Order: sequence, then C-alpha cells, then structure tokens
Amino acid sequence: MKTATNTQHMRGFTLLELIVVIAILGTLMGIAYPAIIGVQENARIAASSKVCADVVAGVSNFKQDHNGIMPYYPNKAKPDKNDQIYLTTLPGKDAGLLGILTGYEDADIKLNINNEPYMKPTRAESARDGLFGESASQLGLYDPWGKPYYVVMCEMAEGCIDPFTNRRIGRENCLVYGLGPDSDGIAPAHSDGRRTVHGVNTPPKSGKKGKEMSKAEAKRARQDAQDALNDAILDNIYSWKKAAKK
Repeated sequence: MKTATNTQHMRGFTLLELIVVIAILGTLMGIAYPAIIGVQENARIAASSKVCADVVAGVSNFKQDHNGIMPYYPNKAKPDKNDQIYLTTLPGKDAGLLGILTGYEDADIKLNINNEPYMKPTRAESARDGLFGESASQLGLYDPWGKPYYVVMCEMAEGCIDPFTNRRIGRENCLVYGLGPDSDGIAPAHSDGRRTVHGVNTPPKSGKKGKEMSKAEAKRARQDAQDALNDAILDNIYSWKKAAKK
C-alpha cells in the first residue's frame, strides 16, 4: 500500500519582483546617502573648527604665560608691511609653532622651557586629520581633508588684520583658518556698525519702517554684529585661496 506524501514547495521570487525590490532599495539608498554624507561633512567641519579655536587658545595662553612672547621663532618667519606673519601647519612651514605649543620643542634654545602642552591635538598615523610627524621639526597639523591650517599672527595690541576683509580684528593676535571641504569658503564676519554675517553686509533692521532706530534697537544691532564677529573667529573654516589672490 502506497502512502501519499504532501510535499510543500516554496515559491521563489519572480524576476519582476526582484527588479521591483532592487529598485526600491536603490531609491532608499539614493535618498539616505546624501543625508549620511552631509552629517559626516558637518562633523568634519565642526572638528576642523575646534582645532582652529584650540590653536588660537594655545597661542593666547602661551603669550600670557611668557610675558607677551609669541610661540614662534622670529628667525624663521618674516613679518609683512603690517607686522604680521603668515604660517601654515605643514612641516617646516610653521616657524616652530607646533613644537612649541605641543611641548615637543627640540630647539637648542627653547621658548617653551617647561615643555608644557598648550594644545593637545589628536595624533594621526598619516598626514591627515591630526598631528603627524616623528620630531618637532617634522610636525604637521592637518584637517579632516588632509590639508594644513593657515595661521596669521601679530604682536599689535589692537589685533591682527583679517586677510579676507582687510579689517583689524580687535585684540586678536592669532587668526587660524582651514580650507574646508571644497577649498572655497567665505570671509568671516566683521563689525562696522552694520549687521554683518559671513562677509555679507546688511543694514541693521529698525523696528518701524522709515524711522530711525531707537537706542535699544541700535544697541541690539551692535550686539548682533559683535556676536557674528565672535562666531566667525571661533568658526574660521574659510578659504585661504581668496586671501592669497589679493
């Protein structure tokens, strides 16, 4: 006697169904990919901005602790007509700045006598996104895109002249810039009695159209301009190429 056996067969996907699924997945990836890239790029910009601020803070703290001495070797950097020096964080192009600030200085006559670290950048295994080099003379500091930072320093009490706007940044003796992701940024904000955001001048807004600003509104506009300036100094992710062309 034969026993009947019911065998269940699983139906596979048809070619049309596979094409539809692949198309849906492709569409979803196309939507998500730019968002993911945008988040990653913003994170790199934030990291680069922090490094710029760390260098400025390191220079300021070193100067304060060493009776106004700036952390670079004068014999390795010549000031321009405005008594400003321009450095990069490439090896041998920083006039000793990185070695002095990080405490890795190996010169015969040290400026950072106690080897005190005034900044602690992330050490990198290659010339990208951090401090890289085997000795003080070979140190380089690179942004997340593998490019150096650019530094303006001066000893003027009234501050350095910003190379983008040709305006003096009050009481700032160090300005640090990064090239950013596309090497084409915009000039930082400056304050001249007008509300200025990222180099774009806009007249201060008044409360009533056609009437002069009140004292409170004028004070608020000046504060807005100062806030924009402070933000620009802290977030200097701007192109150096425009400054170089001048």
